[in-house]
Amino acid sequence: MDGSWLFISLACLVTGFSKFSIGGLGLIILPLMMVAYPGPEALGVIVPLYLLTDLIAVMTYRDNINWKVLAKLLPFGALGVMLGTYVLGNIDPRTFTTVLGVVILTLLGLSVWLDYRPIPIFTNRYAAGIAGGLCGFVGVLANAAGPLMGLFLLEQKMEKSAYVATRVWAFMIMNILKIVGLVMLGLINTETLQASAVGLPALFIGMYIGYRVFARISAEQLKTIVRGAISLSAAHLLFFKSN
Repeated sequence: MDGSWLFISLACLVTGFSKFSIGGLGLIILPLMMVAYPGPEALGVIVPLYLLTDLIAVMTYRDNINWKVLAKLLPFGALGVMLGTYVLGNIDPRTFTTVLGVVILTLLGLSVWLDYRPIPIFTNRYAAGIAGGLCGFVGVLANAAGPLMGLFLLEQKMEKSAYVATRVWAFMIMNILKIVGLVMLGLINTETLQASAVGLPALFIGMYIGYRVFARISAEQLKTIVRGAISLSAAHLLFFKSN
C-alpha cells in the first residue's frame, strides 16, 4: 500500500481521539484519508471505523438517552443520508473533492461566525427536520455532521449526560445507514475493509489518548489548532488536486 498506511493510521488516530474527547474533528479526518484514497473511496475506509467507535461509545453511554429527541431527528436524518448517497453515486471524484473542500470551509466559517454572533438556528418547530436532514446529507458527503448535531442538541437544553448519550446514539444509527448506502455504491469492499484493518491499532491508540489526555489540554488552544488544520485540509482539497 506504499506509504498510504501512514495517512490511514493518522486519520484513524484522529478518529479515535475525536470520538473520546472533543468530537467535531470529522472535518480533518476525511481529507487525511483522501491522501491515501482520493475520492469517495475514502469514505468506504473510514465509516466502518466510525461505526466501531460508535459501538464502543454506546456501551459507555447507555443511560439518559433522550429518545423523544432521537425520534424527531432520525427520520429526517435517514432522508438526508439517502439524498447524500444519491449525490455521492452520481458525482465524479474530482468534483467530489471540490464539493468537499467547499463544505469544509462553509462549516468552518459557520463555526467561527457562531463564536462571535450566536444565532438560535435550531429553536423553531422545523429544527429537527432541518438538523436531521443536514446532518444526514453532510455526514455522507463530508463525514462532518458533528458541529451541526452539536448545535441542535445544545438547543434541546438537556443535561450533560443526556446530551452525550443522545449524540452517540444518533451518530451510531446514522452511520449504520451510511454503511448500507456505501455498500450499495460499492465503496465498501474487500480492499477498503483491508485498509480499515490497517488503521485499527492507531484507532485504539487515539481512543486512549483522547480519554486520558484531553482534560489537560486548553480548549481554546485546541480549537485554534483544529481550525488551522481544517483550513489547510480544505485548501489542499481545493487547490492541490491530483490530475
